[in-house]
Amino acid sequence: MNEEWNPIFQIELMDIINSLHIKKLHVGSSDSLIYETMGEPELPVARLNRKSKIFSHLYGNVNILSVNNTVISIDIDMHGFRKKMVILGRINSWKLNNWLELAKIKNWNVNKICDVVRLEGKGIVICLSPDGKVGMISLS
Repeated sequence: MNEEWNPIFQIELMDIINSLHIKKLHVGSSDSLIYETMGEPELPVARLNRKSKIFSHLYGNVNILSVNNTVISIDIDMHGFRKKMVILGRINSWKLNNWLELAKIKNWNVNKICDVVRLEGKGIVICLSPDGKVGMISLS
């Protein structure tokens, strides 16, 4: 991990949930917009594996996947140890019932798989622990 790397900005998770993008970067964007929006990545851009056509662009707790110069997924890890570009902010103290209320308002599907509560809406999946702690958010 690059100890010197720091995010050029921080954005609250709720802003991403409401807009389905990070600043002007969203699924479907040209990958040239990644660097323009996010700045220098934490690690060099790399293929997922040797034969993969998918590239990973890592910015702290944000991993942007692209293929054929197009963003196909933005994944946000809220449990990891990387520096946080996306922060919880005003929803830091939310419990599961707060998330279930939001899911109802947004007409999202709620699924429980083992100990993971998945909120699934158009273009977004949020994975929560049973007590409502955010684990992973995927925009696709």
